[in-house]
Amino acid sequence: MDFKRIELIFLTAFAALDIFLVISFFQNNSDVHSTSQGASHNATILKEIRDDSISFSKPSNKKGQGYYISTQTSGNKRLKEKMESLTAQSAKMVNGEIISTFNTPLTLNTKSPEKTLNQIVNDSNQIVNGKHYQYDAKTSTGSQIIYTQMVSGQRIFSRSGQIRFKINSGGQVVGYTQGYLTDANPLREKQDTISQERAIIWLYQYNEVPNESVIKWARLVYTRLLSIQKGSVYVPTWYIAVHGKSSATLQYYRINAFTGVIMKYNTQVQSSSSSSSSSSSSTAESSSEDDSSLLNQAVSSSK
Repeated sequence: MDFKRIELIFLTAFAALDIFLVISFFQNNSDVHSTSQGASHNATILKEIRDDSISFSKPSNKKGQGYYISTQTSGNKRLKEKMESLTAQSAKMVNGEIISTFNTPLTLNTKSPEKTLNQIVNDSNQIVNGKHYQYDAKTSTGSQIIYTQMVSGQRIFSRSGQIRFKINSGGQVVGYTQGYLTDANPLREKQDTISQERAIIWLYQYNEVPNESVIKWARLVYTRLLSIQKGSVYVPTWYIAVHGKSSATLQYYRINAFTGVIMKYNTQVQSSSSSSSSSSSSTAESSSEDDSSLLNQAVSSSK
């Protein structure tokens, strides 16, 4: 047996292993250093935000995950068929939404409206596909109670995926409007999203948060990215509510949770009603183009 040859093989193997361990060590140190630098940079910007008298709770720096999701409008026929079997109400389909009035107004638990409405929503004789929705306290107001459709574990922030219960002056539920997204399917594999912390930082860096305002909350949800033939595409979105000084409204902003760009529109919502603002910036319009380009890549990858 050639012992010198065997010895040479072992020496070569150990040398290769040593080289691999050394490279891994430096790569790990580099990653840790990069992460440390990123955390320090974020902390500096968060301090700048507070120095501008902008208040907010400590945001999470953990990344999430999500999909590009396609939905279809072809399910409206099935939705209408189910609507026709509803009881104790008068319902009709208008522009793809169910609009219904209860035969007898419902007395509402004003402090915890979900205690009253959960029973209604989960009853298939009262609400179509109600088990796909969850109560949303943050966007509900004194005049309407909002339930949002859940897709892939996240809320849909769109009229097309909401039940909006109408409340009269006596605190009774008199009816509702319902949108439902059908055939919701991922376009490609799950991807990482930016953290809540990064979303708030980017919104600030886009100069969208005025001084002396309050960032009330930032939530990871799904919102419509764009419309396609016979449907729409939704994307994970950081939906951020900002309350400006001496303002009676909440200003809502959308940050694409994949790319970090500000999306096309924001919305002003008062405590008793909501209306869309027409404001948009050049940054917003250019980001819409970026989103479309990324979406085309996602669709191509899914084929």
